[in-house]
Amino acid sequence: MRRIIALALGAVATFAVGLGSVQAQEKFRLPFPYIFSGPLIEFGERVWNEGILPGVEKINKEGGIKGKQLEFYKVDTRFPETAQWLADFRRLCDDKTVPVIFSGGGATKSVVAIFEDAERCGMPVFAPSAAGSWPFPNFGKYMFRYQPITEDYMPELLKKAHAKYGFKSAAASHTLDDDFAVANIKITRKVLGDLGVKIVSDQSFKTKESNFASQVSAHRAGNPDILIMHHQPGDSGTFLLQLRERGMEQRMIADATIGGADLWKLSQGKALGSLGASIWSPDDPRPIVQDWIKLWREKTGRKDQAPDSFVTTYFDAVQVLAKLLNGAKDLSRESIREAFATTKNLETISGPVTWNGPGEAQRSASILVEVGENGVLKIWK
Repeated sequence: MRRIIALALGAVATFAVGLGSVQAQEKFRLPFPYIFSGPLIEFGERVWNEGILPGVEKINKEGGIKGKQLEFYKVDTRFPETAQWLADFRRLCDDKTVPVIFSGGGATKSVVAIFEDAERCGMPVFAPSAAGSWPFPNFGKYMFRYQPITEDYMPELLKKAHAKYGFKSAAASHTLDDDFAVANIKITRKVLGDLGVKIVSDQSFKTKESNFASQVSAHRAGNPDILIMHHQPGDSGTFLLQLRERGMEQRMIADATIGGADLWKLSQGKALGSLGASIWSPDDPRPIVQDWIKLWREKTGRKDQAPDSFVTTYFDAVQVLAKLLNGAKDLSRESIREAFATTKNLETISGPVTWNGPGEAQRSASILVEVGENGVLKIWK
């Protein structure tokens, strides 16, 4: 009996020592505002588990942020709503211990909602996945975005596809309650018009609708040469599957959402051969890219697949954030803003990145991709 008690006391002592060492290790805690409820909750959790957490683990193994261990905590943006997220952002803005907002809420709609308050309180915002058209005259002083912009790649994508396949008609669709999709369909309509391509069916629906009988019927009646979709990946996948089930085998063109895992999964593989743009390609032989794929496969056990573009964006962006925070003079809001604004040719999974002040990250070229086997993106040639 005495031996059992002694062992128990030893275990308690060991636990106490371990707890003390954890408590002594300083944390650098930041909010991570993203989609953790509502129709896209699965999307948000995948980004968190497959992109953010491995990204943080890698950073902390390399020393963290100025010697402190990085830690994110979730803030739910409740997308596609914005009212509660705006209230939460104002609270974070007024908290002087929060030096930067990483993610900005995720979608363009959420980032746009906080722009004016970010200016008011001087909060730098790093928004890796907001890629919709920017509605304001400028980006102020504090807004930094990371994704390729539709205005840059969509005309190039459509013109190249038109030259290669010679399509004369198109069926187009977009999501009504997503600012990104609403802006993108306008770009597509203009480019198709300039190319002399007739839109024979122009359909819309809301996020996470599931029955597209009406839209499918209209697309079939139009009998287009090509399908163009501007939706979040899951909606594109569901819609595309229903089109395929009704006999529509035309090639599909999307935007930067083409690399979302839900598109491949919910289309049941019917997205094979679809075209779009991406922030990266698994074809890229650079070690920074191949090391990421290896890490993701080790973490997920999915050896014949590759991380989707959203997971990759956030893993990559966590590394960018850490590099800039560690390179900043200090961790004040102004120093962090300055670190972003003066970044030149930073090597990332998405290639060399430059910011010429607030606004869009600058890259040398668009990455146009085709969906290959198992949903893995490959460079479209």
